[in-house]
Amino acid sequence: MNAGSPTAAINVAARCRSARTPAGPESRCPPGPAGASLTVMLTRSDVASLLERQSRAYGLLLWLGRACAEDPALLDPDAVAQLGHARSVPAWIARHRHRIPTDLLPPTVDGAFAALLASFLETSFRIDHVHFDGRLVATHLVRGVRPGRLPREGVATARTLAVKHLLSAESVVVTGEALRRITRRADLAEPLAVWTYAWELDRRARGKGKGPVVHALWRGLPPAVRADLTADRVWAARGRLLAAGLS
Repeated sequence: MNAGSPTAAINVAARCRSARTPAGPESRCPPGPAGASLTVMLTRSDVASLLERQSRAYGLLLWLGRACAEDPALLDPDAVAQLGHARSVPAWIARHRHRIPTDLLPPTVDGAFAALLASFLETSFRIDHVHFDGRLVATHLVRGVRPGRLPREGVATARTLAVKHLLSAESVVVTGEALRRITRRADLAEPLAVWTYAWELDRRARGKGKGPVVHALWRGLPPAVRADLTADRVWAARGRLLAAGLS
């Protein structure tokens, strides 16, 4: 088989899709044929796994916030610095695992879970410390990042890229104008918001999240969706966007 043939490109992409796991070594695609552009496929299984990891990471932070009421040092400045970097999250959790409810941790604290946990301190929470006479006397986990401008341009860009990458992964070719029409359709507003959040969640799990943009994407979801964001809902949104690209 000619390595530069369309069939070769399809086979390489298929191997990449079948091997993909969030934030794992298998998520890296092998080099494609010359001139080929491969986009990693986000599978339904990936989405379910990402949502499960996100739920555990979020629950863990809420538990830590409550635990700090009795032990402010649990999230002292050093701990916050460690939890803010995915590479140091596993070691911190290993030291404190005996204190953490088992249902809040995955069997293995992998790179995806560590990255998602760290990203929450950039996108959704901040930790405030109160010192008195040189001693840490209180630690507060506060929902919401520091006030700032809503990154509207960043949100619009993320939504456009999410659709573009989805269509590219499915080998659906659309013009720039067609892509703009898809992202501006009122009937696709909710599917677009849902899929973009899931797409960005995958980026967060690989340490490539966009900080404040992520929080804006979350706040942009309808309340009912935020309360029940499932893999089925995400996959249905994906289907709507694909159908729009094919029409």
